Amino acid sequence: MLPIKDYLQSKTFPLVNTVFIVANVVVFVHQVRLPLSHSEAFIMQHAFVAGRFFDAPLEHWPTVFSSMFLHGGFVHFIGNMLFLFVFGDNVEDALGHIRYFFFYFLAGAVAAFAQTLFMPDLSVPLIGASGAISAVLGAYIILYPMARVLTIIPIGFLLMSAKLPAYLFVGVWAVMQLFSGMLTIAGGVGSNIGYFAHIGGFVFGFIFAAAGRRRYLQKFHRHRRVFYNEGVYW
Repeated sequence: MLPIKDYLQSKTFPLVNTVFIVANVVVFVHQVRLPLSHSEAFIMQHAFVAGRFFDAPLEHWPTVFSSMFLHGGFVHFIGNMLFLFVFGDNVEDALGHIRYFFFYFLAGAVAAFAQTLFMPDLSVPLIGASGAISAVLGAYIILYPMARVLTIIPIGFLLMSAKLPAYLFVGVWAVMQLFSGMLTIAGGVGSNIGYFAHIGGFVFGFIFAAAGRRRYLQKFHRHRRVFYNEGVYW
């Protein structure tokens, strides 16, 4: 399933979310413009490698955060940016710009270490924004469970569209991550997707938003109504 847009209008400009997207674009363009050997060296230099980090944490701690702006290919990059664009603005709206900034980076760090717990090979580099973006989804399902999300659903060779409530879209996504992660352990199936980074980030975002939900929503709804297609959400 791919989200195209949601029907929840932000009341403030998503400054931090926009900066994150632009930063990802700049880094990805830099990656693809490098010769292949240089690109691989660039990724290895800035990726989070658990074994390298634990050997010299003071030297390699920046990679916990720099790895969040690297991507393994065009599909990886576009998918992450699409999710961040659709869901990030409203989470920033509720949390506020400064809190969202620190939330995003902390979520990325939590996701990286969550993946490390289930990695038998600590020399594998971890890259991508999906751990932090998973936290955004975890926060979104707490803050706006009834928001409608325009979704593309592939059925065989057909692409169907549907307006799904956020709790259903995000809930199905979370179950898929958990199932896929368990499959990699129980079935010994190798994968280059960090499912446990997704799960760790999602749980972090879910708990973070749940702990302050009333305060965040009071800020979001102050002096306004939020309209959906099917009615009014206060």
